[in-house]
Amino acid sequence: MKKIIALVLAVLMLSAMMTIPAIAAPGNQNFGNVKKVTDDQIDMSTGARDAIWDYALAIPVNVGDFATGTAYVLWSDKAIYVFTEVNDSTPFLSGMPDDGEYFNAWETDSVEVFIAVAGDAGDLNARTPGNYDDACWQFRIDREGMPSSYQRNGAWTDDFLIGTANNKDRFQWAAKQDGGKYSVKFKITMLQPVKAGELGIQFQINDKADDDYGQVRANDASGSWNCDEFGFVVLVDEMAYVAPVAAVEEPVAAVEEPVAAVVTAAPAPTAPRVGDSGIIIFAAVMVIAAAGVVVFRKQTAK
Repeated sequence: MKKIIALVLAVLMLSAMMTIPAIAAPGNQNFGNVKKVTDDQIDMSTGARDAIWDYALAIPVNVGDFATGTAYVLWSDKAIYVFTEVNDSTPFLSGMPDDGEYFNAWETDSVEVFIAVAGDAGDLNARTPGNYDDACWQFRIDREGMPSSYQRNGAWTDDFLIGTANNKDRFQWAAKQDGGKYSVKFKITMLQPVKAGELGIQFQINDKADDDYGQVRANDASGSWNCDEFGFVVLVDEMAYVAPVAAVEEPVAAVEEPVAAVVTAAPAPTAPRVGDSGIIIFAAVMVIAAAGVVVFRKQTAK
């Protein structure tokens, strides 16, 4: 029996050792399930947090020694939505003009979203995590609301597009600053069709502080563009929030009040009126008086 127990324990230990490397691997982390929204539930005119983000998948972006934050993810049939809140104790404003001119946008306070795609087609069909063909698209928004985007293996720097005019057909964006915090909002529309399934994705926060800058990511991939080391989310065909159906008030049936029994009261005795009793007494006196007269006349006649 002891030999059997020892053998079982050895097998269990060997199985545990074999599974540790897969769990601890830097890439291919499953961040979780992402639910759907309708496009009118997110206001892209502002970088403020919409109520629907309370129902989003929240992913910490904290692997690194610079500014950290949390990325929230939702999706619709038309877009991938990402809202990121950043805690940054060293706000940096680049003040770069929105004229499409090239500058080192990654050296500004900003948030980047990398989405793995199948080659250059930009297809978001489901695929096995870790099999991304080493291709991805990058979308960036800085704390001042300046957008930029780039396709891996695109012509550098021709395909690195900066500014509103260059990115309006690729995605929508918004930003909001609040002292040592800021938030950015992405609506990525160019990578369609958007379908349920696994989606390779990476989040990165760029932090500029004086002459130094660095990046913080959602997992410990060796670099921003190493698509095979991205984590992934699972887009599920389930609504993030469904408004409760208002209860239909049933008509209240009229309650019939019990009918009170009608009691016919006995008529009250009619008291003789004062005038009537006087007449009766007077008549009785007259009768008695008349009888007395008759008797008196009879006695006198004798």
